[in-house]
Amino acid sequence: MSEEVTIKVPKKLAEFIDNLTKEGYYNSRKDFARSSIEIVAQLYGLPKTKKGGKSLLDVLGDNKMQVEEPVITKTPQPFPPKTAAKKTETLTPEEYDILDLFAGAKFEFEDALHARYTMELMKLAKAPIRKEEFLKLLDGLAGKKKIEKTEHSGKSVWKLIDSY
Repeated sequence: MSEEVTIKVPKKLAEFIDNLTKEGYYNSRKDFARSSIEIVAQLYGLPKTKKGGKSLLDVLGDNKMQVEEPVITKTPQPFPPKTAAKKTETLTPEEYDILDLFAGAKFEFEDALHARYTMELMKLAKAPIRKEEFLKLLDGLAGKKKIEKTEHSGKSVWKLIDSY
């Protein structure tokens, strides 16, 4: 059952949300609010998404420690040029999962996407993937013309171009 939450925000924040909606990043103020609340709830440990008593902040902190250790498994292969990507390419299940993360939003910050993907894996009792692997999935979707990468205030933002 859904609950309704009503809040008052400063005028500048409301204008910012409206601008994001006009630019097509969100469909409505409601989509922005739902997405924001969900991200914060997962970040601090929404009760049914906790794994082993850890919040997403704890899990990300644990993974950061692992990411800093150098691990060389194979020589990375470059992605084909964007012009070589075909519109009819099939998507992997992981790529479909990433596109589903946009859920009503037209864009998402890279770190937020990674955090939400990690949380979804934890809900399924699967081990989170390293951020480098996640970034390869994002680059693959960009090569398939499903998403594109931009920068906003020095942070990477991924914009949804074509969901399926």
